[in-house]
Amino acid sequence: MESAYTYATRQILKADGTPFDMMYSCRKFVKHYYIYFYDELLVGPCYLKIDTYFPFPVEFYFNGHNAIQVELDKLGVEYSESGNALTMVEDEKVVNKIAWSLSGSNLLERVEYWMSRFFKFNKGKYSTCPKEFKHKWYCHQVEVSTNIIFKSAVFCTNLFDRLVDKFIRIGSPDSLTQIFGKRRKRKDTKSTWRLYDNKACLKNWFKTNSIKFYNKLGYYLRIETTINDPKSLGLKKPLINLREYLTFGDTSNRRMMESFSDVDITTICDGEADKMNETFEKENGQKVAAVDLRKKRQIELFKELLKPQYLAIGFQTKMLLANLCEFFQNVGQIRYELQKLRVHELIVKEKNKSFWRVTQKGYEFIWVKTSSNLYFENPMITAVLCNSEKQNVSQPSKLEGAYTQVNDALSTITQELYLKKAA
Repeated sequence: MESAYTYATRQILKADGTPFDMMYSCRKFVKHYYIYFYDELLVGPCYLKIDTYFPFPVEFYFNGHNAIQVELDKLGVEYSESGNALTMVEDEKVVNKIAWSLSGSNLLERVEYWMSRFFKFNKGKYSTCPKEFKHKWYCHQVEVSTNIIFKSAVFCTNLFDRLVDKFIRIGSPDSLTQIFGKRRKRKDTKSTWRLYDNKACLKNWFKTNSIKFYNKLGYYLRIETTINDPKSLGLKKPLINLREYLTFGDTSNRRMMESFSDVDITTICDGEADKMNETFEKENGQKVAAVDLRKKRQIELFKELLKPQYLAIGFQTKMLLANLCEFFQNVGQIRYELQKLRVHELIVKEKNKSFWRVTQKGYEFIWVKTSSNLYFENPMITAVLCNSEKQNVSQPSKLEGAYTQVNDALSTITQELYLKKAA
């Protein structure tokens, strides 16, 4: 039993006392039949949901993902699938060709075929359906999704976190009307935040239509447009216009992706820095402690390695001990700290020399680590922030400028240091 719109009659008395039956629309719980089957031409599982009360509305459902996969099997195209998404395809053009080959007329033909088999009235010894009794088919809900596949799950997760921070206010009327390509309607837009399997999902609504993006399985992001009110988007409801829905959904997804383009991916960690915070195990089973700045002598060693005087010929442990004798008692303590950097290739030994030098990756890591400890991890910064007035961030996109400026500053410093070495 499910709730559905139907009609009922009620007996009402006229002024002269004569009764008559009045029909009115209402919503009530009625019996529905679900018929599941496999369509060979739509190549996938489908179902018909038939309402047993007048005017006998029927719902037809099918999944386009299955249709694409079966067609790829027929053509012999290699692919891999995970979480109802194609993560690898031998020929991407074939996938697009299959998706755009599905038309409303083909789908309508299959729907009529299954209706002729299952939608009949019981006449005792036989069942039939009047020829004059025909259904008109309309698009009730259409979902169009676009997946962005990443090689690195860590990079994908970090990028998604950045996108969530940046686009938490994308549900504003001006932003959503640009994505859906419609006129500005302040009262008909909103954004919602939900968690699915402990993963964030940002969903933005334009009337009853929506577009959302979320981290599907950790290594690919999905953007999905759902059309529930085609009239508000300038689309026609008859099923014959199905391809227009696909075009509109694909265009909205592309606009959403284009709005992501100003995110500076060079400032996103791909997990390399996280490895520095974990214990490193050599091939012989020996473990090397993670890089850390818990002690003052470790901070001073990092500051010493950043000095320009070591760029020309490099450095030796005895040279570092001479300048850091206040913090280190012997060369062994310095070698212990340098070993943490050496296993991650942050420092390398000069060929045929007894000198070490800091690599470009090492300079970037040491600069970030030292600056983070000085300006962000130092408890004194809390006192400064407590005395300052809190400001509301109305434009989250300004955060991108800050990330880019920090990244540019590090690149400039590294280039200047190497220029001095070359000179």
